This record gives sequence, C-alpha cells and structure tokens, in this order.
Amino acid sequence: MTANAILYVVNAEETLLFDGKHFSEAPAKKRAPYYCVAPLPMSIIRTHGFKVPNTISSEKLVIQAEMSMYEEGGLNPETDFKIDSLTIPLEHEESLYIESYAVEEESIRHQFDTFVKKNRLIDAMIPPALSYHALYAFELLEKKNDLFIHFDEHEAYAVIFKNGRYIATRAISNLSEIAQKLGVDVATTRELLSTKGVEDARYAPDELLHMHTLQEELSKAVERIAHSISHKRGIFRLDHIDRFFIDFEGASIPGFLEMFESYGYDTATKETLDIFDAVAPGKKHHALNALYALGGLTQQRYPLVNLSIYERKPHLLKTHVGQFVMVLVTAVLLAAAYPLYATFELDTLTQRKTHLQTQVNNMERITQQLRMTLKTERSKRDALKQEYAVLLEHITGYDHMLDALQEFETEKLARQQMMKDVNLAMKTFALSSKFLEQNGSTMMKVHIITPYEKRDNIARFMKALIAKGYHHVETKKIQRDDTLYESLVEIRP
Repeated sequence: MTANAILYVVNAEETLLFDGKHFSEAPAKKRAPYYCVAPLPMSIIRTHGFKVPNTISSEKLVIQAEMSMYEEGGLNPETDFKIDSLTIPLEHEESLYIESYAVEEESIRHQFDTFVKKNRLIDAMIPPALSYHALYAFELLEKKNDLFIHFDEHEAYAVIFKNGRYIATRAISNLSEIAQKLGVDVATTRELLSTKGVEDARYAPDELLHMHTLQEELSKAVERIAHSISHKRGIFRLDHIDRFFIDFEGASIPGFLEMFESYGYDTATKETLDIFDAVAPGKKHHALNALYALGGLTQQRYPLVNLSIYERKPHLLKTHVGQFVMVLVTAVLLAAAYPLYATFELDTLTQRKTHLQTQVNNMERITQQLRMTLKTERSKRDALKQEYAVLLEHITGYDHMLDALQEFETEKLARQQMMKDVNLAMKTFALSSKFLEQNGSTMMKVHIITPYEKRDNIARFMKALIAKGYHHVETKKIQRDDTLYESLVEIRP
C-alpha cells in the first residue's frame, strides 16, 4: 500500500487524491494501492466517556467500551452499531479516560452504499473533530493548550487539546441553524460572519437586527464552550488555554474570539487556522481530515478512530478462515503419517469445542438479559422524554421582544461578568470545579475540589468574591477525605 497518499471521499460523487499538502484528481483506475477514507458527520456519531484503570488489557477495554456504550450511552441493543474508542491517559491518576464513538450501520449505508457499489471499499471512516491531532503529529503546530472552533454549513464544534493531546469536543450551532435565525441563506450568513462578524462598527443602521442576532447566537456558543472548558478543568487539570483558533476555511470572524475575554481568557492568543496554502477555500477542512487519516492509517503516527463497515479484506492467510485452512491442511498431512497423534488432537479439539460452546451459550444468555434490561430502561427514558416534551411545550414562549432587548443585554453582561469573576478567582487560587450551575445573573453554584492541604484557598476564593461586591457567598455543602476537600459554594450578587 502507498504510504504517501490516500483517496479522500468528499461525497458520493467526488473522490480526490491527497498527498499531505494538496488535493489532485483521483485516478480513474488502479486505485488498489491507495487507502480510501471518508469523514462521517459528527451529527450521526454518538459519544460517551468513562474512566478505567490503566492496567486494563486491550481485550477487556474493547468489551468494556461496548458495554458502556449500550448501558450508559443509550444505544438500542436491537440496532447494529459500529463502535471504536480513543484512549486518553490521565496524568494525575492511575486511570485512563476512554471516549467511545458509535454510529448506526444503517446510517452509514444510507450515505455510502452508492459509492461502495462502484468502488468496493472505504478503509476508514473518521470523526472530523479528531483531525486536529494531525497538526501536532506533523509538527505544523507546537504542542500547547489549544481550542479549535470549526464552522460549516452542517457541522460546527469546538475541540480542546491539552499539550497537543485531545480531551474534548463540544457541538455548537452550525451555519444552517444560524442562517435560519437570521432569515437568510447560508451563503449570506457566511459572508456576514467573515466580513463583519460581531463588531458593531461594521454594520449599517439597517443591519442592526442581523448584528444583534449574530451576537446573541455566537454569545451562546462562547458560553457553552466556556462551560466545557471549566468542566474539563476538573477531569484533565486544564488550568488555562494558550491559543484560540477559528477554523472557517481560512477566514476569520471579526470580534468572535475576543468574546472569550469576558470569561477570563484575555491573555490567550486568537488566531485564524489556515495551514493548507495550496488548497482552495471550501476544501481546507477536508484537507485536515485527509491529513489525519494519512497520518493514522498509512504512517501510524497515532491511533486512528475508525468507524468504517467497508474495510479492506485482509490477505487470506491473515484471516481466521485462511489460518484454519492452513491448520486443516497441516493436520491432514500429519494425520497421514501420525494417525495416533491426529486422534489425540481431534479429542482435544472436541473438548475445546464443547468448552467454547458452553461459553458461547453463557454469553448469549447474559446478552439476552442485558438486552431486556436495556429495553426496560429505554422505555422509562422514553416516558420521561414525553413528560419533558409536554412540560417544555407549556413553558415555551416568545421571550425576545424588541422592547426587552435592553434588559436582555444588561442581564447577559451581568451573567458574563459573574462567570468571569468566578473563573478569575478560581484561576488565582488554583481551584478546580466538578461543575458550575448558573441561574442568570442572580445565583451561581460552584462545586469546588482541591487538595486537602490547600483547602484554605476556598475561603480566600470566597473573600475575593465578597471584595468584588457579591454580598451573598456561602458554603452549602462540604465533603472531605485524606486527600481531597470539596465544597459547594453558592454566590449571589
């Protein structure tokens, strides 16, 4: 197989050849020497994260990942899924964080069966959010604490890396969803974002409604991302972000990355990601996906998360069938010369077959029990979803009237200021949080965790907030052991 280029499936009608720097036309014939890869929409991929001891074997890890996806990730046991996982070592404990990915096989067939009928196989199908791995593996970026934000018509997400190692993805509103809020098409939305962004001075008076809508939508995205960073701080000891990158086909969004300064990230650099000079806009993120597949599939620079159901069949002698045929032929030859030895081997294989059949029967029984349990739990979940939908229908209303715009802006600034004050105070006293719960600008609950010997930092954290004018700062719940000290702090203006 060729290690310096791959075939990249843009869509069912377009396949290109990628050599690590640029795309070219794919050969019409003689494609066998090249690996073939395709990105999967993040919207059809389900993810679930969990911890395991770092002593777990690879075989047990595969089983544990599949069981966890069905038991805790909400997969339907009656539906066929392709599952793969990414292993993330935790530096501060003897554990591994596993992020598992699952996609319905029927969804894959719906999108790619037409292509596969003509081209036979797709060696790898990748989650695009993981493609930023390639930037560090190919030394295109120095390893730092980075956050990448990607916007496209149907995909938008933020991806967090710590010292060049992936730790999390957060979905945000894509261009189609933003365009619907604006009441314009995707092309107009892309142009507004790339030329005017969220900067007031760039808009004419008759464009103020578009400006306020974009500011509101991107403010929501920034808030979601800031909450994700804060959550990952407790799991991965992520104490800061060095760089923010906007991945928008080489374009910037004026004023967007600066919105993170309201959450305490004013010292981080803000940059536009544009590393493929030879690739035209519209294909730059595809180039990043292709580079990730090239590094993982052909050069083994990192483990590749692969969700393909159309993988290349291995050489016959590398398959279980081929190995069985070789063993069978060898056994026949040996049997001709050593009948007693063959009889002994046959008895041994028969006993092993009986033992394996017993194990299979036990596994089928356990699997059936698990499916019944999952079916019951899914029924309960569906009932709760219906109750939630009814409640949501009763409380949903029109809350964005023009006469309330000033009140909304004031409330948003107060909420962001509270988040910024809390984040800055936590950074000052080196505290981590399990979660933050914010109720507008009137109240915030922060579940703080810190080493026991540094528990006094919680009191200093509370005094710092009181000094900033928060009149109600008190501890609601305290937990502690020999190593950790946890406190639930409630903050009100």
